[in-house]
Amino acid sequence: MRNVRVENLTEALTALSADELRTFVADALDRLDEGPRADLEDLLIQRASRSTSGWKPAAPTEAVITEARAFADAARRVGQAEPSEADRYLRHALAASLAGNHVSARAVFEALLEPIGNGDIHLGQHEMADEVLSVDLHECLRHYAAAVYVTTPLDGRPDALIEALDAVEGLGALNDPLAEIEETFGGGLPDIKAFVPRWISRLERDAPTGEQWESTHERWRRLAIGRWEGLPGLARMARETKRVVTASAWCDALVAAGDWAQALRAFEECAALVGDEDARGGFLDGAALAAQRLGMENAAERLAAAWRGAPSLPRLLRWLLSDAPTSATVRARAGTALAECPTQAHTLIGLLRVLTGKVAEAAQLLAKAPGLGWSRSEHPGPVLFSAFAWLLGGTAPSPDQEEPQSPAMSGPPPPAPALEDVLMHTEGADSVSPADREAMLDAMKAAALRRTEAVLDKKRRAHYAHAAALVACCMVNEGTDTDAPPPWLETLRTRTARFPAFRRELHAALHEARRLSSGRGEPSRRGMQRPEPG
Repeated sequence: MRNVRVENLTEALTALSADELRTFVADALDRLDEGPRADLEDLLIQRASRSTSGWKPAAPTEAVITEARAFADAARRVGQAEPSEADRYLRHALAASLAGNHVSARAVFEALLEPIGNGDIHLGQHEMADEVLSVDLHECLRHYAAAVYVTTPLDGRPDALIEALDAVEGLGALNDPLAEIEETFGGGLPDIKAFVPRWISRLERDAPTGEQWESTHERWRRLAIGRWEGLPGLARMARETKRVVTASAWCDALVAAGDWAQALRAFEECAALVGDEDARGGFLDGAALAAQRLGMENAAERLAAAWRGAPSLPRLLRWLLSDAPTSATVRARAGTALAECPTQAHTLIGLLRVLTGKVAEAAQLLAKAPGLGWSRSEHPGPVLFSAFAWLLGGTAPSPDQEEPQSPAMSGPPPPAPALEDVLMHTEGADSVSPADREAMLDAMKAAALRRTEAVLDKKRRAHYAHAAALVACCMVNEGTDTDAPPPWLETLRTRTARFPAFRRELHAALHEARRLSSGRGEPSRRGMQRPEPG
């Protein structure tokens, strides 16, 4: 859909001449309150100072710098300061840095940032300093680091930079100090080739934590080694630390370089290096993707290895549907997976039972599933409820999210097929026996009612709609006359009489169910072409 407002703004900016645009910006600044105006002014000065024009802001006078130091000393003595005054002097320091007066910039930043970060100067905030300061603190930290870099002799520079950044850690951290200092200067840094080895050597003196989560200094070292030594350095660090983030950096760099042969070997090696199961699965995924990119014949075997090494639904689906299999092949693979049983997750066991024709056993898992936790990967509800609805010829409600999912591994895993893609390889609704149909419907109703009871008991109002949609889905798949609701639904209505918010959601879900039921005479997706039977 077109965004007419954005288009109009773009065309209006294009229509203005340079002088007209300058006048407009000046008029707009005059209309803003002090906070938004200061933010926009900061951004404008920074953008202009980094432009190709060569313009730099005027450096603050020595009198202003002296005044800033005196303000910081007084604030430190009394332990507090007015935030607007701190803003003003920090902006003077930014202007000094942009103007190239790094000695003055460092002096003011050092005088203010460290005591504010340590809590020696309180600005009236409840928690973080950026609650009350309008200046961009991250920009201040970058310019402070840049000032320390260029005002310290080469041999003492690594120690000085680490000491300065550690001192202001309470205000924030620079992810990659060297990259951010370079960005501050808009290009290369003086003595960078001589500095990086010294920087790495200094960081190596810090004792490693031995934990799987790398410390700030260890991250700086990894990034510096990647810059200085490239892929060999990252490989060495991955083998040395056996840390997931370091191993991922090595593999990701190979993928970015398009070296899939080396990436395959790196993914396999990292899968053996790391101890975390999820991470190992991610590296095995990467190995399978690399094998696919290289056109290797054993890509399916690698997908199977990823599934066995770190069982998950996406990995199972990738393996089951690899190499465009026949339905007989899919069912054979599912039987193998169920017999090996590399996991106890009811989600995966239940799906494998469905694919191998053990529908009643899968229904038992759904019927006993807890009412909460539907967004957790091991909960069988979303997969089995959807699979049963599909087999019965209906549709399942959209997934619900109760808890945030774990972040995905870095790197490009092979795409995972949809659940329906693998269900197309089952015998389908036409072969569902009356006993299996009854077992599926009973399990769906049990799961829907348990879900409803749980979200009502815990007052999970955000999930009322999902529970109501499950109930309505059961009614549709049961084929009940919508004008004469079944007794179990009437019982539910009675039990939920004192939950008007849920009743409203249930009413809406049943209304939608009636709309779907009225169209059940139309051709359904059961008419979709099935894969070659085998």
